[in-house]
Amino acid sequence: MKTELYSEINGAGHNVVLLHGWGMHGGLWGQFKSLLSENVKTHTLDLPGFGFSKEMESDFSLKALTDAVEGYIESIKKPVSIIGWSLGGLIALNILQRKKINLEKLILLASTPSFTKKQDWENAMEQSVFDAFSNDLKQDYKKTLKRFLSLQTRGSELAREELRELNQQLNSHGEPNVKALESGLTILSNTDLRSDEKNDIAALIMLGEKDTLIPLSVKNEFEKTFPNSEVVVLEKTGHAPFISQPEYCAEIIKNFINE
Repeated sequence: MKTELYSEINGAGHNVVLLHGWGMHGGLWGQFKSLLSENVKTHTLDLPGFGFSKEMESDFSLKALTDAVEGYIESIKKPVSIIGWSLGGLIALNILQRKKINLEKLILLASTPSFTKKQDWENAMEQSVFDAFSNDLKQDYKKTLKRFLSLQTRGSELAREELRELNQQLNSHGEPNVKALESGLTILSNTDLRSDEKNDIAALIMLGEKDTLIPLSVKNEFEKTFPNSEVVVLEKTGHAPFISQPEYCAEIIKNFINE
């Protein structure tokens, strides 16, 4: 079994770690990563259980995923910023709350501290959606992954093109570990990282206007938690804005990191 995360390192400059979403891998960053690497040094990871880290020994819990990413960041031995997309954003928030790693800047891309609705939290999806995905996953994980991809692109002006890109890249790093898929849905369903504690880290929050997974109202929670934050709403985009608008997303993030 592998013990280290698979990573691809490109570019030069400030170290930026890219964390992908559920069921995906680092290859999904595509053109966006290439554009970003023109001005910064990107570390594109395959999380445990996904892509080329499929065989990594892990229980695939949020703690285990966070431990693995923190271990990688510690090996860089230089200041880093994190870009966390969707599930990757939860890991980034968990790293921030654990306070073991000193991050320079935080970029949350189509993410949220809590993906499912609760009695005091309406800025999220219904629990039943994740329950249905979990049940379907046990029957046919490949079909369930494709349904999830479709949900991510729904509402985007370029939904058809985005879905084609996601489907083409889905297994380019190999098929995921089914246990990691199951555990990942549990993380998305059960994790609640909302906090009353304010954090002064420089944070960039990027949300898709048409995202069907992350309501725009989540920005109010982020603005409360991160007083030193900038919120950008990407018009006519869904849950994968870095695919529909790679140039625009990369430019905003490069400016934020280098300012």
